[in-house]
Amino acid sequence: MNYIIIIAGFLILIAVIVWIVLGKRVVKESGPGLYVEALNAMLEGRDEEAVDKLKQIVKTDTENIMAYIYLGDMLRKQGSAVRASKVHRNLLVRNNLNTHQLNMIMHRLILDYKEAGMPDKAAEVAERIIRNNKHDYHAKELLLSLYEEKKDWDKAFFHRQNLNRWMKKKDQDILALYKVMAGIEQITDSREREGRIRFREAIKLDRSCVPAYLHWSDSYRRTGRNEDALRVLKDFIHQNPEWAHLAFDRLKILLYNLGRYGEIEHLYASVIRKKPKRPDVYLVLIDLYLKEGRFDQALDLVQKTIDQYPDNGLCRLMLVKVYRRMNKDGEALAEAASLLEKTFKKNDLLVCSNCGYETSDPMWWCPGCHHWKTFLKE
Repeated sequence: MNYIIIIAGFLILIAVIVWIVLGKRVVKESGPGLYVEALNAMLEGRDEEAVDKLKQIVKTDTENIMAYIYLGDMLRKQGSAVRASKVHRNLLVRNNLNTHQLNMIMHRLILDYKEAGMPDKAAEVAERIIRNNKHDYHAKELLLSLYEEKKDWDKAFFHRQNLNRWMKKKDQDILALYKVMAGIEQITDSREREGRIRFREAIKLDRSCVPAYLHWSDSYRRTGRNEDALRVLKDFIHQNPEWAHLAFDRLKILLYNLGRYGEIEHLYASVIRKKPKRPDVYLVLIDLYLKEGRFDQALDLVQKTIDQYPDNGLCRLMLVKVYRRMNKDGEALAEAASLLEKTFKKNDLLVCSNCGYETSDPMWWCPGCHHWKTFLKE
């Protein structure tokens, strides 16, 4: 009897071993097929099916690192970035990862955190990657975008500067805009002097940095330093006649406050002498002539402006205004009819050329897509 029990136990043990071996073999043999099916589902956009198959794979084959990585990717794609970060983060505790797998997982983790609205955590991972591999250009670009997203303009400045040095290129205009953004933050925190320092630094980097001049002048005006504000704007229109029209309203206020409004015509004329490629400055000078009753000069200048910008509707609209002020109703009506025939429509909105974000004010950093200088165009 004991002998029979021993034999039976031995047979049961063998059966268990065979079951385990065969079971593993079945899993391993079926695993690649399921994995291929999951990849095909991913490529064909069948996201739910891909997630289900990847979940099956990682349950039966916990050593399939790529299945975990793709599962996290799919979760992020479906809007579950926090769950994706958990899947990818859990992989990092494994000791058997090779360098390529580790790098792949950490790059994925950056995207998870970024999508989940956790730029600080994403930046920490990117910084870790760069410490381990200073030649990882992709990680450096991601880190720069994260600094911009966090509005950490000082870190963004030094990081882009180092990146430019490494890539042997210059982005002085973007570096200058970082200084402007940092200066605006200082101003917002009621640190006017510190803000002006940043604006000056921006202009040293790029003499054509439009917002640096405007914000610098505004800061002086807020603190009662009208002469200094005027000096900055005069320098601005001298350096940037194409964008001088952005300073005209500010100039009017400053000169009025200083009791020197008569200088405005001289400033307009100085810009015109530089022959800007925009009609704005001509239009404000024409309008000034009308206000002063100098109708013949206004008519002469508006006609010259139309000769220079024949397709500009605003110039023709100004001609209508001049004719009306001169009581030339027939000419005004004829010009207005001609204008309507061309279906002229003035649109005050500036549109980001990258994402379509709309604004009525000039902007240099798009809050929609975080691209630079996508609003300013001739």
